[in-house]
Amino acid sequence: MARRLGLRQASVERRLDRLDKDMDLALTRRGCHSTQLTAAGSRLLVAGRRFFRQVDLAARTEIFGAGPEALDAPDVLSIASAEPLLEDVVEDASATLGVLLSISHDTPHGALRQLADFSVDAVHTWGFDAPHASVDRAVRVYDVLDDALWVTLPSGHPLADREALSLADLLEENWVSEAGPGSEVLVERVFHTAGLPKPARLQVATASVVRGMLHRGDVVGLGSPTGPALHTPNLVRRSVVERPRRTCSLIVDPAVVPGALAGHLATLLTARCLGRFAEHHQDMLRDPWWAQWYGDQLDRQDAGAAPAAHPAADPSPPVEPGQLDVEDLHLLRAVAQHGSINRAAAVLSISQSALTRRIHRLEFRLGARLLLRSSRGTSLTSSARKFLRQLDVFEREFHGAGIAARRHPGRPVPTGRWTQAG
Repeated sequence: MARRLGLRQASVERRLDRLDKDMDLALTRRGCHSTQLTAAGSRLLVAGRRFFRQVDLAARTEIFGAGPEALDAPDVLSIASAEPLLEDVVEDASATLGVLLSISHDTPHGALRQLADFSVDAVHTWGFDAPHASVDRAVRVYDVLDDALWVTLPSGHPLADREALSLADLLEENWVSEAGPGSEVLVERVFHTAGLPKPARLQVATASVVRGMLHRGDVVGLGSPTGPALHTPNLVRRSVVERPRRTCSLIVDPAVVPGALAGHLATLLTARCLGRFAEHHQDMLRDPWWAQWYGDQLDRQDAGAAPAAHPAADPSPPVEPGQLDVEDLHLLRAVAQHGSINRAAAVLSISQSALTRRIHRLEFRLGARLLLRSSRGTSLTSSARKFLRQLDVFEREFHGAGIAARRHPGRPVPTGRWTQAG
């Protein structure tokens, strides 16, 4: 690490010690030959990266007048997924979007909690209601799939010879189910929507445990034809008369993930889900209802697909603005807080003309207008004031992340598997 930074090892260690002391928190764990971030250090790193990207986005949008897509796409995206087996999506994202995905698998509720805790940049999950309702922060939601569900049951089941089953006929079965983002149980919610009581014998487990129980043929469950197929001769899948559905979504942090990239990633997820259905369940396409559902999903995918084959080829070149430093922000905040150049100059103990010249030089360096002159004096433009208000919010959020790290210094950081094609 020291060589990569162009510093001596002793200097790096002193800086890390000073940082731990300033934060009153152990951010790194150092051994003889390696240095690792602690859970608190990892959390602050994610929060710090988000803070600086937020400031960059706000400056580009408010000060320089560029759209939010001027924000550079990150090289690595950290995603928590409630859907298993995304290796093909990781490979496609690397090959077509030029983005490395770090995937961690969790329950729908746990994935949203990771997003709320700033542990990940995006979430791929499912639910019945607004998928971001339990996330107390600004997010952007992209539809992935209107996911129809079917029932999976043992091949020797008395009802296995039917083409479609009613939930009422399965009420007394031994069911297994996942829990959704709001802690609602998938099977229980589907039965309730159909106007039926929940099954008396219902076990709730994580997705991997549910798949294992279904594989053994011990239980009955609801599943998605777009998920990884369970290849076992002792199981059959049947349509449900009530046609239950859930919604699959990609939820992103817009301060980290540009809209164009998120849209392409959502389209990629949709394509992979529909590809699984077409590959593993061709027989279902002989059913008119499933054929119509599949066609509708393809139409939605085509309607939402980005026109460019490669999102990196953006027609508008990225803006290369000047640099804002801490002293610049100090001057602008003083003017915003005191309402005019006159009062801000008095508080800063410099002359009005000197403060005006400094801000003029800043305007020239940035290539952006910051001052508004009127009969009542000189003040900041509305865009500059809006930027500073956003900055206050970002700083409070960053400060809150530091407080949370002190409260829970030992909270484990979700582990992700880093994969890159080729």
